[in-house]
Amino acid sequence: MSMSQRTDREILGFSRWVVLLAAFLAMALISPYEYAWSSISPVIADANGWSMDRMGFVFTLFILFQSGASFPTGLLRDRYGPRLLTLIGGLLAGLGVYSLTVDSLPFLALMYGVIGGFGAGIIYSNTVNTGNKWFPDKRGLSTGLIAGAFSWGSIPFIIWIRGAATVENYHTILSIIAVTAGSVIMVCGWLMRDPPAGWKPEGWSPDKTKGVTRLTQRQYHLKEAIRTWQFWVLYGSFFLISGAGLMTIAKIVQYSEHMGFLTIVGTAAASGLALTNGAGRIVMGRVSDFFGREKTMVLSFVLTGIFLLLISQTNSPVIFLLGVMTALFFWGPLFALFPSITGHYYGDKYGAGNYGLLYSAKMAGGFYGGYVAAVLMGSYGFRLSFVVGGIMAIVAGLMILLPMYRPPGFHKV
Repeated sequence: MSMSQRTDREILGFSRWVVLLAAFLAMALISPYEYAWSSISPVIADANGWSMDRMGFVFTLFILFQSGASFPTGLLRDRYGPRLLTLIGGLLAGLGVYSLTVDSLPFLALMYGVIGGFGAGIIYSNTVNTGNKWFPDKRGLSTGLIAGAFSWGSIPFIIWIRGAATVENYHTILSIIAVTAGSVIMVCGWLMRDPPAGWKPEGWSPDKTKGVTRLTQRQYHLKEAIRTWQFWVLYGSFFLISGAGLMTIAKIVQYSEHMGFLTIVGTAAASGLALTNGAGRIVMGRVSDFFGREKTMVLSFVLTGIFLLLISQTNSPVIFLLGVMTALFFWGPLFALFPSITGHYYGDKYGAGNYGLLYSAKMAGGFYGGYVAAVLMGSYGFRLSFVVGGIMAIVAGLMILLPMYRPPGFHKV
């Protein structure tokens, strides 16, 4: 029996779900990098006398390098597998979080934004592509679960930071987070391994449901994928929707304070968006397994935009909080749906590399959400900035209508 015909237990010595659990935990432990930032950055800035604009620059560096790491990591994973890369990523990510305890902004920018961001990007790319590799039969669900961990994992840390972190003790809290994250991620790395080329789950054949069956069995190499116009439509949509959501994540606590809402509203918004964000990835990822990737993306992104527009127009803390949580519920699925549609359009063999390049669109989205949005808010206020974000999300959704009716493989490339 060839390796590609063996079961997951015969190949691994345990179930493929153990690999998914390892990927889930590793992803969860890098989530504070992004989702706890709005909670911890004001404390660090206050302790060191740094402006929030400078802290925003650090966050932008993180997004750029976390996103940029995905492309080379994807190429390396497709060739060498995920284990060593995950071990390296865990070490770098842990060092990045620890750097937040140092009272040097240039050092923090280098270690957290660049080196730690790159490490987090390695972990992100390795884990999120596990769904495409091991679960072609549950592509949306498995990718949604792993992507959901990138927000859920931050919830206990957000609650801890918001409830206990002060300028006197934040060093201790961040040191514990750094050691915990780095150590557990490296353990998870030992469990991660890819299936052999051509492997399929026992007894499974491709679903014949319209919208989720690939139109072609062709496995697109990166050079072939980027020659299709659909890839660049996805790229533009990724930029717009990621920029809108990253702005919300980075600035929502400040927006709440600007509106004069009680502290608990900002805390609930930061924690709630992480909760609903993760839930949306699983729910809409699974929905896409039945109704198609494109239809689910259009629905999710347009609804994200509508609720961001609602946030921009309300003075009610209740509507504000519900709007934030709902907007992020429909925004989060982008991180399950884009890798799923990449595998759906271009195949699994080179899936990590193809999605790695597509994910680099988050670099531009992060620059907008971290720096450009901060400048826009400083000049024109929070309301207008969130109106722009809402429009960006709606346009991102409408763009998916183009490949929906002409996906790769519809005609010969």
